[in-house]
Amino acid sequence: MKRIMFIESGTTGYGGSYQSLYQTINILNPKKFQTIVVFFNETFIYEKLIKKGVECYYVKDVLYSGGNTLKKKLFWKLDSAVLKIIPFFSVTAEYFIHFFTIQKLISLARGKRVELIHLNTQLSRDFFGLFVAKSLSVPCVIHLRSFKSARMNKYKADYVNKINTRYIAISNQIKKHWTDKGLSSQYFETIYNIFQPCQSDGMYSKEIPLMTDYDGYKIIYVGRFADFKGIPFLIDSFSQLIIDNYDARLYLVGDGDEESKIRKKVSALNLEKHVIFFGYQKNTLSYIKNADLLVLPSNNEPFGRVLLEAMNIGTPVIGTKSGGIPEIIEDGINGLLVDYGDIEALKNSIIKILKNNSLREKIIQGGYESINSKFCVETYQEKLENVYDTLLGVTN
Repeated sequence: MKRIMFIESGTTGYGGSYQSLYQTINILNPKKFQTIVVFFNETFIYEKLIKKGVECYYVKDVLYSGGNTLKKKLFWKLDSAVLKIIPFFSVTAEYFIHFFTIQKLISLARGKRVELIHLNTQLSRDFFGLFVAKSLSVPCVIHLRSFKSARMNKYKADYVNKINTRYIAISNQIKKHWTDKGLSSQYFETIYNIFQPCQSDGMYSKEIPLMTDYDGYKIIYVGRFADFKGIPFLIDSFSQLIIDNYDARLYLVGDGDEESKIRKKVSALNLEKHVIFFGYQKNTLSYIKNADLLVLPSNNEPFGRVLLEAMNIGTPVIGTKSGGIPEIIEDGINGLLVDYGDIEALKNSIIKILKNNSLREKIIQGGYESINSKFCVETYQEKLENVYDTLLGVTN
């Protein structure tokens, strides 16, 4: 049995990396792999894994764990200054900033006889993990889930490429982005995210009657309120529906830094009666299931997991021709695609799905088929375990 240490440096517990982490541990063959998970912050995923008998630990990091705001600010400034003024020193700076974290991880991994490190969030955040893998002389898997690469440079890319690593990209667009940043393309494997329902997904929310008691068309967005998510673009298209006298509401499920700006836009367009803010929700599936349509209007989406969630429960989807979304949606087969920013095209696509029952049924059926083929558990497990076996020298 091979021992794998997952390192999760995220902060909230609700992001895509946490969902993938939980799903991955659920589907790995327990006769082949023993998993150990290290978190930098307290989250409900820790408790869920503990209940499943997974060995979990907390480790404090100066940048990525909560608390000590002053020290955090000082080290962020140091990191930014090095990247800007003396970029050739950036690898050493990463080691210096995360020195105590690295030592704790090395000690824990050595004591647990870890044979492979899996960095679960993104390389720009998890670069410190490479020092752990190198010190222990064990291979490393780097899960690339984001286009965020501002803190990468040629010196860091050169360092990574010299270590025994494999890169897992959640879409081909993510792979292209990171190979353009200098990572060696020969060590990449594109493994799409999957969707697995869990028990909490069926929980009922007290706010659901705000949807079920409404007789008009129900359009939903689920995700972070971040700039790249394109929510203002969706609101502009939705406003055209209201102008054209469609009886419709737009439900926004999520929160984030852009919420204030989005609320101001809704107010400026006099849409307060038509746009409902539900805030962050754990059980988003109960909202998606009661919607007539889900829209993901992003301008640079790494993947688009929420599209799989909607497909799995029979809610038709529209997405943009952006990032990894076209790798999920086949236009006219399991959803519709529009150019980001084309307000008229998005409005017309929404109308098509709402009014054309034959197209709607075709898209719903295509979504089910996609979930059961391209994004199924068996495919994900086989590809991931093949990556592990290759790095660990296991012969099947």
